Amino acid sequence: MPKTLAEIAIEAGLVTKAQASKAGRMADERKLPLVVVLVRDLGVDEVALVGALRKQTRVPLLDPADIQVDPEALRVLARDVCARRRVLPLALSHDGASRVLRLAMADPTDTAAVAEIENLTHCEIEIAVLPLSAIDELLDKKYRQISTAVVHRGTMFVTGKAKVIPLSADGDEISVTAQIPISALRPPDDRETELKLTALVNVLVAKGVLTEAELVEALRKLK
Repeated sequence: MPKTLAEIAIEAGLVTKAQASKAGRMADERKLPLVVVLVRDLGVDEVALVGALRKQTRVPLLDPADIQVDPEALRVLARDVCARRRVLPLALSHDGASRVLRLAMADPTDTAAVAEIENLTHCEIEIAVLPLSAIDELLDKKYRQISTAVVHRGTMFVTGKAKVIPLSADGDEISVTAQIPISALRPPDDRETELKLTALVNVLVAKGVLTEAELVEALRKLK
């Protein structure tokens, strides 16, 4: 039967049985992985713990400086799950009809974490070891990178109705000429409508959302 993290830490002389029991209780009470409590609260040497894990589990050890993360792997597992379990998705591949997710873990003996991730991703899991501090640092960095690449959407109001304005990947607004209802560019039926339309165009031009050239071109096409 595979050894637990607590057993490995005890055998390596990193904690006593009493300390391991205390760490286990703390982890349960605070709903944290045991590795977090051992390193952050009990002050267990992280390098020594990783070395003991590598020796006992034979799971590949990764160098944080050489980590390459595939954005597709990050997208199959939510950041909050990774932060809670202290894991980092590295790569997503296909093996026949199955998908394989390569996963860096601070604790490769955490079978509950592996089972949860298998259930969430419907992937086979391939495990590697990465120090806790490296996972925490890279999680923040890598998920922030993919979040800034997602197309966001903003909202504006056109003639009293909410309209959606798409933003580019870098956060810049895309021209909204095509987002303005055709009816808003037709000749006004009365003075109030004309004033509303003029005010709207002035606001859009002032904010840089719509240029005069774009407005002229839209009107030309309508005519």
